[in-house]
Amino acid sequence: MSAWLETSSGDTIPLQGSCSFGRHPSSTLVLTDNQVSRRHALVHTQGHGEHWLVDLGSSNGTKLNGRRVRQPVALKDKDRLGIGSSLIIFRKSGLEAGAGSFPVETTCGMTILSSATTDLWLLVADIEKFTTLSQTMPGDELAKLVGKWIFTCKEVVEKSSGEVNQYLGDGFLAYWPSSETQPEAIAGTLAELKQIQDSSPIKFRLAVHYGAITVDSALSPGEDSLIGANVNFVFRIEKIAGGLQQYCVLSEAAAGHLGQFGTVMPLGEHALSGFSGTHTLYSY
Repeated sequence: MSAWLETSSGDTIPLQGSCSFGRHPSSTLVLTDNQVSRRHALVHTQGHGEHWLVDLGSSNGTKLNGRRVRQPVALKDKDRLGIGSSLIIFRKSGLEAGAGSFPVETTCGMTILSSATTDLWLLVADIEKFTTLSQTMPGDELAKLVGKWIFTCKEVVEKSSGEVNQYLGDGFLAYWPSSETQPEAIAGTLAELKQIQDSSPIKFRLAVHYGAITVDSALSPGEDSLIGANVNFVFRIEKIAGGLQQYCVLSEAAAGHLGQFGTVMPLGEHALSGFSGTHTLYSY
């Protein structure tokens, strides 16, 4: 399945990984428009052929089919993206021949997709009571707050060589793709994210887990698919965190690595949907 962007000037931009828009020269598509922020928005490729539009707290907002986006949103074929005075069309083809199966090496020797399983760090961040916020806060104000929150958290994650793997509308899933990532790097990331929790008008929860993950790696960075029970496990932890009204919850595996860097307190045994037995969770 292939996807691309079509600009009003007739240019075609293939989508592989993330495509960023803004006045900053490092943007994939540099837009010299006073209505465009330096780092304005991006289209993020995730999972198996999903593409999400993410505003990065731009001053004038990002529009999808004429309406300002208030949170990350999945794109469909022929969606119209409004960034400043620019109109960009998102295009997506149907399944190509052979799509849906694990690729093999091409005749030129390039591996389209490889699969590896190793122990990695996972983090889910989720905005608390987003539906209530969307009903009580003016749309433009909410859009700016969510965009700035995403941009700030994304920078913190990437500072320690982590990556945002999936945007989830009112949150995101991040992971650290190197098995060499040290616990102190994760502790530093959590310390910065907790500072954001303390200062941001947006309240959000963090769930952290460490375990075996299968990573299907595409040719371009940002297209990795994370597979395995531990991906579901970290999402289950986040749901429990909401019920416990805790803003940073660790799995037992994560707590075992991070206890030396901060205060870890047991939150009791909890049943997690889809997993047998009970599991000890910890605040951090």
